[in-house]
Amino acid sequence: MTGTLINALSVIVGSSIGLFMGSRLTERYRKIVINAISLVTLLIGLKLSLEVKSIFWVLLSLILGGLIGELISLDGIVEKLGDYVNKRVQKGDIVNAFMSASLLFCVGPMSILGSFQDGLKGDYSILLLKSALDGVSSLFLASSLGIGVFFSFITILLYQGSLTLFARVLSPVFDNTYIASNFYATGGIMLIGIGFNLLGLTRIKTINYIFALILVVIFSKVGGIL
Repeated sequence: MTGTLINALSVIVGSSIGLFMGSRLTERYRKIVINAISLVTLLIGLKLSLEVKSIFWVLLSLILGGLIGELISLDGIVEKLGDYVNKRVQKGDIVNAFMSASLLFCVGPMSILGSFQDGLKGDYSILLLKSALDGVSSLFLASSLGIGVFFSFITILLYQGSLTLFARVLSPVFDNTYIASNFYATGGIMLIGIGFNLLGLTRIKTINYIFALILVVIFSKVGGIL
């Protein structure tokens, strides 16, 4: 739970600064911070991907997971949900600002992979990166949307905390090094995609590959038996 607590704290601090500083914040500084975070995201993604035990199962999981995500248009669903919330957001509207920030901070591969990594290994490096991203984002969001952004830390605690506890329940499955390594490698490749997206080099729909994290566990389990 350490990573989730840090993540929630980053939003509390970031949004508090945003509420205090308001319009004095500039996009130029945000870009510098995001670029630095992007590079470290690439580094951690590469480190995790090198843990791979079976490139075949990882590749198959990413292909099928991506196809499933594209088939149901998962990125489109998330985008429409975000657009719906954003259209209703008005400055000073606490509830809608809360919803908008919660959606931004909790939807995506980093929440799932980071929470699982924290629950299974006690390693919260991914959630530290996410904390930095969310902290910067909350700072700028709060300066424009108001105090509702501040309260989104509650959603982070509930959502990521639940995922971390769920990961601990599943820990017997991940005691198998073959399964765990392929799971982290798949997540690492997705992190590399996120890093490139943050740098503006690509527009990979990483959210569509979420199902790969489930498939790689199943395939690795079957592959381990065979």
